[in-house]
Amino acid sequence: MQLAQYIDHSYLRPDCTEQVIDRLINESMTYGFKAICIPPMYLQYAREHAEERSFLLCTVAGFPIGYDHVEAKLASLQRSAALGADEVDVVINLSAIKTGHWSITKSELTALRDNALQCSVTLKCIIEAQLLTESEIMHICEISNELKLSYVKTSTGFFGDPVREETIKLLRRHLEPGIRIKASGGINDYNEAMKMIRAGADRLGCSKSVSIVKGTMQSFE
Repeated sequence: MQLAQYIDHSYLRPDCTEQVIDRLINESMTYGFKAICIPPMYLQYAREHAEERSFLLCTVAGFPIGYDHVEAKLASLQRSAALGADEVDVVINLSAIKTGHWSITKSELTALRDNALQCSVTLKCIIEAQLLTESEIMHICEISNELKLSYVKTSTGFFGDPVREETIKLLRRHLEPGIRIKASGGINDYNEAMKMIRAGADRLGCSKSVSIVKGTMQSFE
């Protein structure tokens, strides 16, 4: 198993610079990460500076809060696709979920799914699982199954506790096999990364990707 191919090498803090993007590109070329996940404003820069890239370009929309108007998220997704994004991680409207407006949730996810298909980008829906009850997570799984979403992503990593192994197992039990899971938030070393994969994660969002992969190398020494 190539652990690097599970990792979206990420930097989404507001102090991101072109120098950070250069580093992500170089490290991804060196270690073979699946994607770099970066702020939307750097998509064109990354595309132009990594012409022979072996990794996907991933960005975000509605990040990190998620209660933007759905029209704003759709416009962001479309613009990112035009700038070369292969994947877009979108924060869904947690406020709608917490107030029980499930029709809003389903309508938003339907629009995002359809828009992503039209733009030929992979959509990952961020649910901020650590802020939800188990019942709410299961309801999201039901909607995700009905809409046949591509990915459910656990969190932005900006709020609450780190992603838990139990959350990945819960999602894997209730999502259809064809829906992939991205674990994100507080995955800082090799052992944590492997726990998430064994629990059912298909992709990992990590900012400490290099040290995680070096942990893989050390485990075989």
